[in-house]
Amino acid sequence: MTSTARVTLRYRPAADVLTGEVHLDGADDRLTTESPDADTTLVWAGDRLSSFQLVFASARSGDDAELPLPAALLPAIQSLLITALHALDGIDDQAVRLRAKAEATTELPLEALSRGRPPELAPRQQALDRRGAMQLAHSLSRLADAVHTRVPLDDDVEALHTDHLARLLRELSATIRHQRGRTAPGTTAATRVAARAGEAFSDSELRVLEQALTALDDQRSWPQASDSLDRLLVALQQSQPRC
Repeated sequence: MTSTARVTLRYRPAADVLTGEVHLDGADDRLTTESPDADTTLVWAGDRLSSFQLVFASARSGDDAELPLPAALLPAIQSLLITALHALDGIDDQAVRLRAKAEATTELPLEALSRGRPPELAPRQQALDRRGAMQLAHSLSRLADAVHTRVPLDDDVEALHTDHLARLLRELSATIRHQRGRTAPGTTAATRVAARAGEAFSDSELRVLEQALTALDDQRSWPQASDSLDRLLVALQQSQPRC
């Protein structure tokens, strides 16, 4: 069997979804699928990567977060993401942007595609996270509603930013509610990018939101995330909506 494998990477900028497929002749191991978080799907052939999908890949990688993939893949991934996004600079046609796709291939040693050994939470911690998921989901849904009231009527660009942020908060809420205790680092990264891009929050409110989003990426920090979201909701209730 060959000692290297060809990997095809495909990226859709509009959806910010990255997929990868490993081409290896003679690989007949039984495939197993795992999802280390709600935004990641990894398929393994034995102990080697066979394919993967990352949701909000660019937002996640641009947030200096470690992608849950073999490190040898990261240079090719970063190059593809940067090239694809730069190719859309200056293109205002939404139909073109929605249809845009990018593809790249790379050749890697087989050992570079081996499965790692991620740490697992203890059953008790997993149970605690599931119990807190509904509360967090509810707080995020309330926050999305509060953000939606700040959509300005006289600024189309800012209205798009604010509406996009509200939709991401609702998506994050739904993910946490239905995944029952699993993190969604891609969605939190995209939410963070959207919050920074617009003017829905004051500087102090944005700091509290970013504290909450950072805490959401680690199940052990979910109590802190809940506290931050509660403080932010109180602050929003005390301030006047920006119309």
